[in-house]
Amino acid sequence: MKRIINMTAIRVFTLLLMSALPVRANSQDLVFVVHADPVISWMGSSETEYTGEGTKAGFDIGLNVLHYFAENYAISSGISFISAGGRQSVSENHTLVFTNFHKEVPAGDEIKYNLRYMNIPLGIRLQTNQVGYLTYYTDMGFDVRMLIKSTIDLPTLQVSGENARNEVFGMNAGWHIGGGVEYELGIDASIIAGLSYGQDFFDVTKDLEDVNQHEDRSGLRMLTIRLGLKF
Repeated sequence: MKRIINMTAIRVFTLLLMSALPVRANSQDLVFVVHADPVISWMGSSETEYTGEGTKAGFDIGLNVLHYFAENYAISSGISFISAGGRQSVSENHTLVFTNFHKEVPAGDEIKYNLRYMNIPLGIRLQTNQVGYLTYYTDMGFDVRMLIKSTIDLPTLQVSGENARNEVFGMNAGWHIGGGVEYELGIDASIIAGLSYGQDFFDVTKDLEDVNQHEDRSGLRMLTIRLGLKF
């Protein structure tokens, strides 16, 4: 099933890339941005029993579509693939449920979540008039994420890359806000650099009732460095 989802996601992404150039030629209102962004992510919880243990490096690679409805205003959407996650510990013993076994995690031991999503953003982009070669912009909106793969590492218990489908929800949604600058190259294209922050609306991790798990809401927080090419 996961292989089918992965292949479908890749095909959708490929079709978007292949269709970008001819669509751009037929509509002056559409602009495309290909991006490969470094991501720093971490997890925050609504309960004091859960403590963040640090950040995780990842990436966000994809294609954005900007539909301009006025000179400096556009609706932004697209598709991307995000690698993110975070590290947490629990102040009391905590049981994790994997595919073929349960694991009792001692209080204070680190739990590392490795998450990969297909992300669909929808937002609004505001930008300034071009000054010289530079244009400044801001983008804010919402994101819908579908889980492609999830694993858990337990460093102190020598557990690495264990399937986390029993512990992580398959979908989530959140919001983002960011800004940056475009540098015009003079060939009907621009280099984009920027910074954005995003956060989940809903719980990433499940709270299973039939094992020793504490109820909370743990969500992703992501700091993204935008590196892209607009054409």
